[in-house]
Amino acid sequence: MAASQSLRILYVSPFYDERISDPVASLGRFPILSHLPREMHARGHQVRVLGLGPTGARHSANGVRYRWHAPAAPIRLVGSLAHRWKPHYGPAYYSPSMALARQVRKLDPDIIHVFGLTMVPQLALITLAAGPRSRIAVHYHGGAPPPGRFRTRIQRLSLRDIDAALFTSIDQADPWIAAGLLNCEHIHQVLETSSPFTGIPREEARRITGMTGNPVYLSAGRLHPIKDPLTMLRGFEMIARRQPEARLYLYYLTAELLNDARALAESSPILRDRVEFRGRARPEQMEAIYSSANVLLQASRREWSGLAVLEAMSCGCIPVVSDIPSFAAMTGSGAYGRLFEAGDPGALARAALSIDDPAETAVTVRDHFERELSFAAMARNLEPIYAGLLASR
Repeated sequence: MAASQSLRILYVSPFYDERISDPVASLGRFPILSHLPREMHARGHQVRVLGLGPTGARHSANGVRYRWHAPAAPIRLVGSLAHRWKPHYGPAYYSPSMALARQVRKLDPDIIHVFGLTMVPQLALITLAAGPRSRIAVHYHGGAPPPGRFRTRIQRLSLRDIDAALFTSIDQADPWIAAGLLNCEHIHQVLETSSPFTGIPREEARRITGMTGNPVYLSAGRLHPIKDPLTMLRGFEMIARRQPEARLYLYYLTAELLNDARALAESSPILRDRVEFRGRARPEQMEAIYSSANVLLQASRREWSGLAVLEAMSCGCIPVVSDIPSFAAMTGSGAYGRLFEAGDPGALARAALSIDDPAETAVTVRDHFERELSFAAMARNLEPIYAGLLASR
């Protein structure tokens, strides 16, 4: 866009993590709040970020001004009690901030881009507060249409005045259209997030992590049934029969199936000495971990997005992942990585073993990430969407 087409863009985060007491620290936890606004500012737009937080705060970085609003104390109390009665995402879901909504109205931007289609109470306040000249885009970050007639009515109210809904894969919008909450003309395909990683030279990364093998395989997802780690392990067992020097490293945030996974690995002479359960890694360690691996294995049955896949690709780690809509969107239907049928360990193994030249494929994957999946690419892809919304005004 030319400088004369500079937009006033307001990004709004209507959720906060109770475990992060400093709102500014949330920028490290959710890089989309820092990297996408920075890229938009670099493209000549005026960018502000408003956030819901446990406390109020102000911050400026890379030409972007941030402000967080805390819900009023009575609202937080009610939200906490409501969450105990019916847990849903977190107490922040039930604790909207009127001050945040008033700030949205005061700023009166061209574009209001809200992260969180299912954060219904705060989203409803934002849409009610938006001025008539503003256009509203809502970014999907997981969740399903609400059950029950009352909650559906509230969700419909929150979405009544939006102009665009952004999904990692168009297929993810189908339940929302079927429920009558969104129309087809609202839907645009935009990644949920991206990765700020640029990768570390592999030998240097392996000196940091101590990971060895030829090739090195990585799993970086929760050990949860939805992630299907047992299919991933059975698939790797077949891989290791053909690649005896291969090793698999598992990093995971939660360990629901850890005992089952360990039992499977211990019961197999092939897996026993080739699989290492490393557990939770600190966020600042992950770039070296992805850079150490040749291939990421992920057997998820369902994903809203797939941050591990994006982070791996940003480091040149080849994704061998289940053929679900979000992974297909990221990998160009398998052109930049490999897809296999979910739940099929044999298909996983065949997909991994079909990589003829890992070094060349890694370069192709990294180039694709930078060109199509990075925050810079996201900013470039959003510009015509914003322009189209404003043209309709």
